Amino acid sequence: MAYSSHITFQESALVLNTTPEVESTPHRLNSTLSSSSNAPYTHIEFTCLSVVLSILIILAIIGNSLVLVAMARTKKIRTVTNAFVANLSASDCLGSFALLWSVPGMVSTTPGFPLESDVPCVMAAVLVHLTVGCSLYSLVNIALNRYILVTKPKETYQWLYTRNKIALMVLGSWLVPLCACIIPPFGGIGEFGFDSMTRTCTVNTTHPAADTYKVIQLAVLFPTSCVVLVSYLLIWRHVRRHFNRRQEHDTLYSTDKSTGRSTQPNDGEPVACDAHSHTPTLPLQQAHSSDQGHRIKRDQLAVTKNLSIVILVFVISFAPLAIMMVAKSTRFYLYGEMFLLVSNCTNPLLYAAKHPHLGPVLRAMIRCKCSSDRDA
Repeated sequence: MAYSSHITFQESALVLNTTPEVESTPHRLNSTLSSSSNAPYTHIEFTCLSVVLSILIILAIIGNSLVLVAMARTKKIRTVTNAFVANLSASDCLGSFALLWSVPGMVSTTPGFPLESDVPCVMAAVLVHLTVGCSLYSLVNIALNRYILVTKPKETYQWLYTRNKIALMVLGSWLVPLCACIIPPFGGIGEFGFDSMTRTCTVNTTHPAADTYKVIQLAVLFPTSCVVLVSYLLIWRHVRRHFNRRQEHDTLYSTDKSTGRSTQPNDGEPVACDAHSHTPTLPLQQAHSSDQGHRIKRDQLAVTKNLSIVILVFVISFAPLAIMMVAKSTRFYLYGEMFLLVSNCTNPLLYAAKHPHLGPVLRAMIRCKCSSDRDA
């Protein structure tokens, strides 16, 4: 009888010791994420960031698709510069689509990628890095195009920007970042896939050579910012000198007009003067050509100003992510990606608001008042 009671006591103790401890659901989710992936974000953060990311992706895809459709429908806006703008919109659209594959991983609590295969995540990671690089090189093409158009002779611009050379420039904006993305992993430097720290499809931060891969990417992408900055500084200097000379010429002209003497233009040819008023006069055809030339210059300066704002927004949006790559920080990496995606959404709005050529077409499309003549 004593033996029987001893067994009963041991069974009771075993039952008491194996009773599971009850945890709250949020704590259990956060502990699951931190223990399985060591992610520096809580599950609530991942959920909120995934919602914001989805909204930005939808806006970016819709806006950049409208830009591409506008250029496909309207022949008069298919200029050399807009070819690079279309390339920028295409890369932004593809990059936004690739980011969609990170949303399931951010909302899931599984240790790895929630889908059955990791192939979509790997392909999305490559596409994200490729399109970011392509966007930067597209901005370089835009900046150089505006610099040559504004500061160089017309013959130089026409010789450089032929159909075949434009195609090579666009192709190069894809090939250079593509080589920078895929060649290092083949040599064992970096690895694309699901990153357990940020739970996104990107370069795996736990790979031993992940830091080396980031250095290579920065070495390929950083010079683009320098080229863009120098190009627009040279454009600003040229435009400032031009307006200073124009102001001096107008001052000299007004002085000569008050004294009743004729002036000499910059090319040294005399200007005909009215016999009674002594006011310089020009033939009607020459005056019309001059007004048309000034209008074209104003339009080109307006385009340059609009695209400079687009470039400035992109550089500002890319800066936080670049700083975190240099600082090797993953805590705010997702916030940097969100900030970068904002530029994909704002570019179409900047085109519609201020671009003298794309703006009217985009505003008409938004108001569903597209012209029936697609080549107009």
